[in-house]
Amino acid sequence: MAVKSSYMQLLQYVTAALLVVLVSWHLALRLPWLHGVESFVHTLMPEVVYREITSFSLLLLLLAYTALIHGVNGLRIILLEVHHGELWDKAVNAAAVLALLVFGALATYTVVGVEPPA
Repeated sequence: MAVKSSYMQLLQYVTAALLVVLVSWHLALRLPWLHGVESFVHTLMPEVVYREITSFSLLLLLLAYTALIHGVNGLRIILLEVHHGELWDKAVNAAAVLALLVFGALATYTVVGVEPPA
């Protein structure tokens, strides 16, 4: 069953609004005084990043998945507007699903598979 384009556009708007909130939260975590360090560069030290990943892994995954869905759906919409045809539509939709699966697995591995610093 095909999904109506209005639902896909609504998904684009919802993910955009959610990204505004999640990216703001993510950038706020880079404030040095939250981590007891003196500068922004020190918030990127392995100890600080690992502590953030272990504490906020679900929110980081939500950020990654939301950005991924927003980006892939946006590219999908652009490609569907460039060319028309049943075969093209099926190919673009299949490529979008494949991209979501591959990059979603990579995002999950990046957040969940992080080893603590030695």
